[in-house]
Amino acid sequence: GINAEYGDPRACTKVGKLKGHTDNVKALVLNADGTQLLSGSSDGTVKLWSIGQQRCIATYRNHEQGVWAIATDEAFTRFYSGGREKTLFETDIKTSESYLLLKETGSILDVVYDSNNDDLWIGTTETSVNKWKLPSEILKPAAHSMDDATPLISTPANTIKGGHGLKKVYTLSDKQHVICTDSEDRGYLYNVLGAKLVKELGKVNVKDEIEARNRQEYIPNWFTADVKTGMLTIFLDESDCYSAWVCVKDDTAETDNKINYGGLIIQALLQNWVSGSSCPEDEMDCRLYGKQCAIPPHTPFALVEGSDGCGRTLFRIRVDETANPNDSRILDDLIPGWVYDLRVKNEMPKFTKIAFYVEPYTEDPAPKSREGRLSANDFLAISKVIEYVGDKILGSQEGPNPPAQEIMIFCNKQRLEPRMDLRTVKHTIWKSGSDLRLMYLVSS
Repeated sequence: GINAEYGDPRACTKVGKLKGHTDNVKALVLNADGTQLLSGSSDGTVKLWSIGQQRCIATYRNHEQGVWAIATDEAFTRFYSGGREKTLFETDIKTSESYLLLKETGSILDVVYDSNNDDLWIGTTETSVNKWKLPSEILKPAAHSMDDATPLISTPANTIKGGHGLKKVYTLSDKQHVICTDSEDRGYLYNVLGAKLVKELGKVNVKDEIEARNRQEYIPNWFTADVKTGMLTIFLDESDCYSAWVCVKDDTAETDNKINYGGLIIQALLQNWVSGSSCPEDEMDCRLYGKQCAIPPHTPFALVEGSDGCGRTLFRIRVDETANPNDSRILDDLIPGWVYDLRVKNEMPKFTKIAFYVEPYTEDPAPKSREGRLSANDFLAISKVIEYVGDKILGSQEGPNPPAQEIMIFCNKQRLEPRMDLRTVKHTIWKSGSDLRLMYLVSS
């Protein structure tokens, strides 16, 4: 906001509000004894405040654009400010004298003062972090002019090279993988369920890469992917986290295993949580959690208010830290109900149902009958519909049953592959809000 607020951490109460900036406050630095505060704002000013008097006692106008970062020396006699315009100024707090120290290659996001070596470490919107050696007092001019665009320091003393940040993200049709591209247009394939980088794709045509990996399938969105920080961040929300049920083939089991992608990732993130319950070994769904989601123990996650991470961060932790008793107690208080019900109570979300009809093949676009309306899980495979037609419809008629491979299922005159499921058919072929209409035809 445009005001700086401060409070008493012991009583968790707000004590006062400092009014004076005309735009959002981006940086705050408090002196050692808590009597004075420096604030930097998007209005381009830095203000010095008296906490006891709750008023502004000085305003410094060195910047033409927003101030995003401030650092001070240990004695709180000088401060260093930078921001959107890429320049960094040193200012004497008492005399208000300022000097243009340096100009970065990107907007300045953070400044750290190293008192041991009299250095500044600066992070910007670029990928590298620079170390700047501060000049001695005798090299500084007697006064500074805002028109003087020549910085006192021209090059950094050292640079820590950074990688290129991610700029765009594309979710693939299997809803397990995403493709990201960085600032150099290089592509990366990530596995969301495994929380890991699968492959560096190099400089590729992203559109072609996505088309090559996508297939005709529809799985509901159960996460939101974002790269605003330059890194891949996955957001899980109560409204859709448990929406993606899928069937997994298992040669050792008589029936297909039903797993939930959101449930997999929740169980994996909280696998070490002391308060979380463990699944019985004879439950296949729970054994699949470990098989499908081998998340690295150093993977960080956070509990955030609001959707898409727009709210306040309540707690940040790594997967391996959830076993710590102190962190576990904090999770006990903060874990939302929809996560608690799955991880502790083992209450799996309900399946999504799709209503449909199965009729003999006809060229007539109008439904033959509204009788015999069926309902099934949205991930039911067309191969199961073929079995239903052979057993329940054709099996009740006189004469021998045709083999399952001779039964063909159609939708909108398009033959369906046995591996397709009902929701894929409804969203990619039927494309209507009305009940799904399937037709069967027995090959001669």
